[in-house]
Amino acid sequence: MPVHILWSFAKSAAWVMALTAVVGAFGHPTSFTHWPLTGLSVLGGVLFGVGAGLNGGCTFSTLTRAVDGNIGLWLTVAAWPIGMWVATMLPLPHPRPVVVAQPSYSLGIVLLLGLALLWEGTLILRRFWRKHGVKRVLGASVYTLSAGAALVGLSNAVIIEATGPWSFSSTILCGIGTRSGTNCAHPVLAWAILGAAILGMAFSSLQRGSFGLNMPRAGAALRHGAGGMLMGMGTVLVPGGNDGLILFAIPSLSPHAIPAYSGLFAGILATLSLMRAFGRQIPPVLCSGDICRVRSASPQRADMK
Repeated sequence: MPVHILWSFAKSAAWVMALTAVVGAFGHPTSFTHWPLTGLSVLGGVLFGVGAGLNGGCTFSTLTRAVDGNIGLWLTVAAWPIGMWVATMLPLPHPRPVVVAQPSYSLGIVLLLGLALLWEGTLILRRFWRKHGVKRVLGASVYTLSAGAALVGLSNAVIIEATGPWSFSSTILCGIGTRSGTNCAHPVLAWAILGAAILGMAFSSLQRGSFGLNMPRAGAALRHGAGGMLMGMGTVLVPGGNDGLILFAIPSLSPHAIPAYSGLFAGILATLSLMRAFGRQIPPVLCSGDICRVRSASPQRADMK
């Protein structure tokens, strides 16, 4: 995984942390669920990473490409709750979470976060307005990593302040009745947010002109299904997929978040290395400036192999 993409994930978490800290400083703090650091959290991160490596994408990219018409990725999505259910059946100790108030930052840290947020936002807007008109910005088929990270962080911070922490994975966890990093008291609202996010992805697919049905071969279908199950199991053990870790666990400084995410990253690297060692071609991700693209190893799309 290129450093550019990891940095964009870190920026998303930083946007959430900065925005919630600034809002909290003005008397509107929110609460978060913190999980203690255990070996299961790290193991769950590794399992999720192995599954993401097999699948060829984490939660965000899986849903985006599924909405683009990749049927193999819908198999991954279908396998998530199955893996979650399997993990809940395992006789493993599950520590209890603690609901905590938003971290109380000093005035200096709040000002520093606010200035960093303002600086990054200014750079993004300057880049847009210098190279594109307003119409081209709104209708652009590709956004920079920094702009995408800002949009994800900003929208999630709004959701946190309006309804509390939310993520795709946590919604499914609440649906099957297992532990989650979010409040499961309002399931209809959580599913409504998920539906709105899927609609946004569908609009993006049409805007980019990337929609097209893509049927996987048998081997790829099995790989997506197995990867999805491992991702689902890891989501329960962490708890939270990479989306939950980025969107609220890391920004709220939950003790389990960074170690679990490190395990996730290690699982991805190990899986991709093994796949390459056994002769599988992994399409390279090419990054130029603030934009990354996947280059297929052949005229066929990689997930068709």
